[in-house]
Amino acid sequence: MTRFLLPLLACLALPSAAAEPVFTGDWATTYGDMTLTESSSSVSGTYIMEGSVCSLEGRRENGTLTFKYREPEADGEGRFRLAADGKSFKGEWKPDGAAKFIPWLGRRRLPPEAGSAFAGLWETNFGRLRLTEAGGKFAGYYSFADGSITGRVEGGTLKFRYKDQKEGDGEFRLAQDGRALRGRWRADGDKEWRDWTGLRVDPVAGRKWLVVLESRWESSLAEPEYTYGEMLKIFFTRTPSVQVRQRFYTDRSSLLKWMREATLLAEPVVLYFSGHGTAAGLETETGPATAEVLAEPLQAGGNISLVHFGSCDVMKGALPAELQRLAGAGARFPVSGFAQPVDWAASAITDFMYLDLILSRDLTPARAAAELKRLMPFTAKENSATPYDGVSFRLLPAPGAAL
Repeated sequence: MTRFLLPLLACLALPSAAAEPVFTGDWATTYGDMTLTESSSSVSGTYIMEGSVCSLEGRRENGTLTFKYREPEADGEGRFRLAADGKSFKGEWKPDGAAKFIPWLGRRRLPPEAGSAFAGLWETNFGRLRLTEAGGKFAGYYSFADGSITGRVEGGTLKFRYKDQKEGDGEFRLAQDGRALRGRWRADGDKEWRDWTGLRVDPVAGRKWLVVLESRWESSLAEPEYTYGEMLKIFFTRTPSVQVRQRFYTDRSSLLKWMREATLLAEPVVLYFSGHGTAAGLETETGPATAEVLAEPLQAGGNISLVHFGSCDVMKGALPAELQRLAGAGARFPVSGFAQPVDWAASAITDFMYLDLILSRDLTPARAAAELKRLMPFTAKENSATPYDGVSFRLLPAPGAAL
């Protein structure tokens, strides 16, 4: 009996192999929310693209799903390759009859970690709301009336103070799956509570933003209108994964409003300032926007991947390092720009090449800066032997980033 039992116990004691990840689950993808079900290597599912329900069917082999898709106005084929941890996939698709495949990326929707369950981006009945957590304290910004929130979690409820056109109290509770907020608010002096609800916003896989905040360059009506933002929107039209938005600022208030709005985007943002600057900061009608002014809206900006100043002299002094320090640990981004006065044409060529390397060719800012100086030596120098004046391009890496 013993000689039969011991081998059996030894087999039972062996660790089981980790289960191979499957495609079953909910995904946030480049082309909308997707739900997939896998059974015996057969995979089927649906995704929502521009309000239409589309279908997908295929088979998985060695971690790759090869599929056919069907949409209201087109059919086609594609393939997804599942990451080793099962949390994302990289893929491509093409319509029937086409020769070229187009990228299609996905990220598995997972419940939030318990310690920071309220943190994240929410679409609410008072506009988008971003909540961040540090040391048990929550802070947030929401788009309605440039509002802000501070609070703590007590017994599973986030209790907070808010401030917009008025001030008051509020509280949020999470749905069981962590994907919805159920809450209420009450202004100081009011007895009646009002609803405040929201749904969690997931990033679209593969999407990147270029947000251009620009002051007007023209000094009189005699000059025609010209802006970097308009040129950049046209330039990146050929790169569908890059969304470009341009907004104009005149004073500190309008500049800070659009900076806060940039933190309410779900995907990574390259924040590009185009306007007159000095070593002290960006020039506005209400005085310079210094590091102290610019840092405040970025403190909640965990989605900001780069801050770039298309402005004279901003990289000359202490502003870049101060901006990183004051933005805090929740906003770790590199800062780049020019350390001297720059010519319009030379700065435009520099910026277009630099942004293209980052947004279209997926280089890190540090790698893009190195390539920029190799491809266009005048960008690194105060003076240049080329027809273009040197621009003294500088990059300050994100705090703690490897050089």
